[in-house]
Amino acid sequence: MSTAPLTRIDVLKRAWPLVFANAAVPLAGVADTFVLGLSGDTADLGGVALGSAIFSVFYWSFYFLRMGTTGLTAQADGAGDTAEAQRILLRALAIASLLGLLVWALRDLIAWGGFAVLQGEAAVESRGEDYLLARAWGAPAALATFALSGWLIGLGRNAATLAIYITFSALNIVLDLWFVLGLGHGPGGVGAATAIAEWGGLVAALGFTALALRQQKGWAAGVLDRARLMAPKALAEMFHVNLNLMIRTWCLVIGFTWFANAGARQGAAPLAGNHVLLQVISLWAFVLDAFAFVAETEAGRAFGRKSLGDLRRAVRLTGEPMFAAGAVFAGLTFLYGDEVLASVIKDEATLNAAITYLPWCAIVPFLGAGAWLLDGIFIGTTSGKILRNAGIASVLVYLGADAILSPSFANHGVWAAFVVFYLARAGALGVAYPALERRLAQPTPTASATDANPSA
Repeated sequence: MSTAPLTRIDVLKRAWPLVFANAAVPLAGVADTFVLGLSGDTADLGGVALGSAIFSVFYWSFYFLRMGTTGLTAQADGAGDTAEAQRILLRALAIASLLGLLVWALRDLIAWGGFAVLQGEAAVESRGEDYLLARAWGAPAALATFALSGWLIGLGRNAATLAIYITFSALNIVLDLWFVLGLGHGPGGVGAATAIAEWGGLVAALGFTALALRQQKGWAAGVLDRARLMAPKALAEMFHVNLNLMIRTWCLVIGFTWFANAGARQGAAPLAGNHVLLQVISLWAFVLDAFAFVAETEAGRAFGRKSLGDLRRAVRLTGEPMFAAGAVFAGLTFLYGDEVLASVIKDEATLNAAITYLPWCAIVPFLGAGAWLLDGIFIGTTSGKILRNAGIASVLVYLGADAILSPSFANHGVWAAFVVFYLARAGALGVAYPALERRLAQPTPTASATDANPSA
């Protein structure tokens, strides 16, 4: 644990591994879209769009395993409590294992219920079911990796996170090419490739976790003590943090699922085009989240130290590069997006739809930066209730905007409402931020020296 004040150089050094680690996740989705764009048709792309939207309801609902673990671990690390940080890892892994097995066991029910709710043509639904059922086999590995990577990020071991997700992405891309272009398995092959890659990522995560524990000289004294591991206060804190984060994530998943369904109502081509553009947004979002992850760790450590100055420093020094990068990404998307789309999309109707709505996609990296940064700050401080309430408020604003804009402006309205969603997320958390500072208004004498000059 370092107690030195955070600097801009520190942020960049710690963010760059996460830039590539985070980019590796949507890169897998881009690879899925690329191979289907070359070998498949609109039904293939639309099927993966709907199938992944349904699976995301369950998959990303449990992303609290990453977020909550990072925040709690960073706070324990900031307080110098290695034993508690290790107990957080064990608790998170136990929860991840149970939930992953549950998703796998209920995969047929998930597919049946999901396609009963979402709308799509018969061919699209059939391809989507193939994808979803194959993808579900990777759920136990994916959720366990959430817990392990969250713990490593909380300790600031960002290079390990890079290696984990590079392993996942490389396996996924290679298997995509083999299963889809080589063997012709289509959406089912895409799902199988991702599932196998998730197990490969888990193996890498376990290896780096073992290395981190060895560098901590093994399990700390009392970590495996049943009474401490199952301490009611610690379990209650983890339960409340994770429950609120899960509700918050549900709200975001509802928003993204609604976006997919709103595109489906416009027809197969807009649905497929929207899905391709969403992969571009995901790529930029995951890259920018590198700065948000650093903010999570530093905000959590600030709370562990009871330091208002460290919190303010984390917000400022992670926010500056995040907004700058968002502006750059927006410009690149405007300038070169149509050329990139033309090189990876074979179906003419899908390509035309994607190019038509590209300007909406391009403005998201900059407008969404505020939401992603504040997410990181509130996650690191395990402010679950605030995140929950902001999630509920923002998705209600989004659904209202879609109800107003989509009927009048068709798919342009779908995109305009989606942009409103990002603005509402940032606005709701921005309103709540002063209360977060008030929680640290009276720092303890053990806070770091930067409290003497919070604007340093």
